[in-house]
Amino acid sequence: MPRLKLTVEYDGTEYAGWQAQANARSIQAVLAAAFAPLLGQPAQLHAAGRTDAGVHALGQVVHTDVHQVRTPDTWRAALNAHLPPDIRVRQVAVVGADFHARKLARGKLYHYAFWRGRVESTRWRRYSLHVPQPLDWEAMREAAQHFVGRHDFAPFSVADRTVQTTVRTIRRVTWHGDFAPEVPDGDGSGNASFSPPELLAVAFYGDGFLRYQVRRMVGTLLAVGQGRLPAAAVAGILCGAKEFAAAATAPAQGLTLMQVDY
Repeated sequence: MPRLKLTVEYDGTEYAGWQAQANARSIQAVLAAAFAPLLGQPAQLHAAGRTDAGVHALGQVVHTDVHQVRTPDTWRAALNAHLPPDIRVRQVAVVGADFHARKLARGKLYHYAFWRGRVESTRWRRYSLHVPQPLDWEAMREAAQHFVGRHDFAPFSVADRTVQTTVRTIRRVTWHGDFAPEVPDGDGSGNASFSPPELLAVAFYGDGFLRYQVRRMVGTLLAVGQGRLPAAAVAGILCGAKEFAAAATAPAQGLTLMQVDY
């Protein structure tokens, strides 16, 4: 049976996350159902990782076994014809039977986006967190570097019996966008551009991430930016210092799974 590797993009706003659920609409269930007109039944899908409700993806990777032979372009076109407009299969490749989307993943890249204008953007509101108040972005950048390395990220996650270890490695944290501390609206500096100055994103690249890990890391960075935690608090939390605790989980809409590497 051919094994297909799919690269999938989706807007997670209207979904209860990747994983199929009995009483909620999920990305997995909708994508699996798109195979039914082609295979006579929904496909069994295995993803590189589960994204939570409201989280987006530009490069989710999925594999499935099929009993038909078609060209990758034919699979892509046929699947997209049966998918809603907020889910798209970007690429299809035929891979060996030993390929596994989750087990063989070696690196994942997540972006969390902030919209810093005084007025929320209609274009970016589904894909960024609106933060109109002034924040100490330099302190946030300093704090974010403490995440780099191999650490026990349990303080930045939730209990999960399916996880054997909460130790993960973050290889780099980078920032994208205009790092000016404040960007006024309507100043003629490029609001209509593809990447407007109000938009800033922090990117985390690592070998894997726990449930809510990125969003709790971002929530802690926001607490640093608001002056509620010092930048060094991140190192203290990772070391188990009792005087600090991870802040609240940041909202889902700012988070996007950008790519998975193998």
